[in-house]
Amino acid sequence: MTIELSNVRFRYPEQPHHNLLDIPTWSVPKEEQVFIHGPSGAGKSTLLSLLSGLLSPSEGAIKILGERLDQMSGRQRDQFRAAHIGYVFQQFNLIPYLSAVENISLAARFTQQKNTRALNDEIEELLSALNITEKSWYRPTRHLSIGQQQRVAIARALINKPQLLIADEPTSSLDTVNREAFMKLLMSRVAANQMTLVFVSHDPSLSSYFNRVESLNNISIGGAWL
Repeated sequence: MTIELSNVRFRYPEQPHHNLLDIPTWSVPKEEQVFIHGPSGAGKSTLLSLLSGLLSPSEGAIKILGERLDQMSGRQRDQFRAAHIGYVFQQFNLIPYLSAVENISLAARFTQQKNTRALNDEIEELLSALNITEKSWYRPTRHLSIGQQQRVAIARALINKPQLLIADEPTSSLDTVNREAFMKLLMSRVAANQMTLVFVSHDPSLSSYFNRVESLNNISIGGAWL
């Protein structure tokens, strides 16, 4: 299993008696692509933050690739995430004054043992595979089109060859044409790299790309007051 959750509950400090998430058990096998939908504010992004170790559960066990995230220190979770988990954010979260190569290099710095030249070669090969032209590799990402920024965000998430890829509503601000192009590109790279994918969105039309579709309400019995 890539993901195994058991009796996971999450509460924000300002609401100590309210479980935003309450997940008795949930698992995702290796290489499965899961689409999770639900209304805004239901806890979808919180679930992804728990799976990636950005947040710790209030209670329960979170096992990713056989390792207990909930038993790790913050530093250990950061290192584990860098080595095993890729994250495509809703707004891409690129540093606008850095180039595509520099943005991706930042994501690779915790795990890459290669010298700078070897790393740059790997980044350039990945950018080429994602159809980003060479003239765009070293331009500040604020000067790139939305479509190019999408591809840089994917490249950054893929550079460490993660076993688990997480995507948090990355198409929410895109028009139909850009959305379809993004999804086809993302799914092709997931398949090529044999990754497990957890993708969150409130747009049910995207579910056709996935072999498993779940409502957050079926995963969590959240909303309960203690």
